[in-house]
Amino acid sequence: MSFNIELKARCLHLERFRDKTLALPHSSEGERRQTDTFFVTPKGRLKLRESEPGGAVLIPYLRKNQPGPKQSDYSLLPVNDVSVTIRILTEMFGVRIVVKKIRSVYIYKNVRIHLDQVENLGDFVEFEAVVRHESERSASRQTLDWLIDYFGIQEEQFVPEAYADLLYATIQE
Repeated sequence: MSFNIELKARCLHLERFRDKTLALPHSSEGERRQTDTFFVTPKGRLKLRESEPGGAVLIPYLRKNQPGPKQSDYSLLPVNDVSVTIRILTEMFGVRIVVKKIRSVYIYKNVRIHLDQVENLGDFVEFEAVVRHESERSASRQTLDWLIDYFGIQEEQFVPEAYADLLYATIQE
């Protein structure tokens, strides 16, 4: 499994965040429409991500729900036949929820900056520091802390849960 250190926060002014991102030395991976189908699991999370452009990937991951930066252990498993995969996983586990979003992806150093417009939830920013070796953990955390300060993100904006958890909570009310 690979791991990253990530942070999710509510974003009240997405265009301001986009302008600040564009002012950084960065590369852009463009905009994607993503549909994440989350399956019921006893531990961790399992989602099938369909991305236009980009294809589909199955992502099992383990991450604690806690505010602020946190480690996420994950694997990316390419999927060739989306409809068969969804049918089999639905039969085996059941679908918990489907999350749809438009995601703009930028790269700053080793951090993926996601500006997300999530259907029925609103706008968010995510930072994912890709950590290839344990020796990179400290520097990655410093970069995340710098980005939090640079964007002026306050602790009360931190979102500890996955989009799936937030969306699921809205339909349970």
